[in-house]
Amino acid sequence: MPVTVRDARTSSLDREWIRTVYRDYLSELSVSKTGLFPALGEWDSREGEFLAGWFADSSAHPFVILSDGHHAGFALVSRPPAFPQTPVNFRMAEFFVTRAARRRGIGASAAALLFARFAGNWEVLEDEGNRPALQFWRRVIERYTAGRFSETREGGEVRHRFKTEAHPSVRGAS
Repeated sequence: MPVTVRDARTSSLDREWIRTVYRDYLSELSVSKTGLFPALGEWDSREGEFLAGWFADSSAHPFVILSDGHHAGFALVSRPPAFPQTPVNFRMAEFFVTRAARRRGIGASAAALLFARFAGNWEVLEDEGNRPALQFWRRVIERYTAGRFSETREGGEVRHRFKTEAHPSVRGAS
């Protein structure tokens, strides 16, 4: 089961696939009932515009996650603005693995590929009510950093920060 990540800006098929599963992603995020995510259908007219921003923003890096060459998820790596001063170079802004692809190591492998691709200071935020995401990211970040990360809680979010090193050749990233 080779896992790869591919820049979603290079393929209209990848962009369309993200659009088709984006509602599943929002539906799962809304389960925590934080009020931060719209109810399905609430933003129908703006959904395409919102996703188009992913592909037009020069500080964003949208990816599709592939398993054996088939779409299995998506990720959006962003560069936080310099204001206010922040020690963070990269943030995992969005991350989703389809239900059919879960519990098989695909998400963990994709996250590791992305961490290796972008060397620097990272931040991963989760809603504290999203227990599956908290468990996933704690396990993945612990394994990737060998325990060298910080975790803080503020305003209903859990924030993981850690540093990654440059890798001359990152397999599975295109």
